[in-house]
Amino acid sequence: MPQAKRKNNNDLNIFFIRYVDIALALALVVFLAVGYLIFLRPKFEATMASVQSGIADEQRIYAQEQAKLTDLRAMAELYKKINPSDLDKFNNFLPGMYAPERLYGEIEEIVTRQGLILSNISYIPSDGTTNSNLPPSVHRVSLSLSLGAVDYRGLKTLLGALETNLRLFDVTSLDFNPATATAKLQMDTYYYQP
Repeated sequence: MPQAKRKNNNDLNIFFIRYVDIALALALVVFLAVGYLIFLRPKFEATMASVQSGIADEQRIYAQEQAKLTDLRAMAELYKKINPSDLDKFNNFLPGMYAPERLYGEIEEIVTRQGLILSNISYIPSDGTTNSNLPPSVHRVSLSLSLGAVDYRGLKTLLGALETNLRLFDVTSLDFNPATATAKLQMDTYYYQP
């Protein structure tokens, strides 16, 4: 009886030795499959959902840009249909160099609407040499403003009003002194002169 048991154990050992590679490979495949199902698959699905969402957003943005391009092409076609003599008439309606008085009035109105006091304003027309980055028909006017009764909130609303004004203003320098409630602004504005 012990001989049969020993032979049975030997057969079992020989079986394990002979098929250990297959058993290890099978265990590794099962381990990797379980790892994929538990860890990688949810991450993969989340990533794919994110990618699909990104693609949908990009397609929406692309469609909006295509619509804008179509509108711009339609406007360009309409512009080409305008008679050149009508364009010349329209260009004559655009003001040439603004009179300093008109510019002073516009600035004063913007400043006083914000509850500030315009102490001083100076106007420096461009000489044409500093406008190398502007088209030949666009000219720059530099303004220097001294303001009184200025607090932070008033200055912030003034800058917002300058930003939303129909006239283009570029604030190039700002010096605010809260102790004396004064501020100095250097800014540029532009005019068209064909």
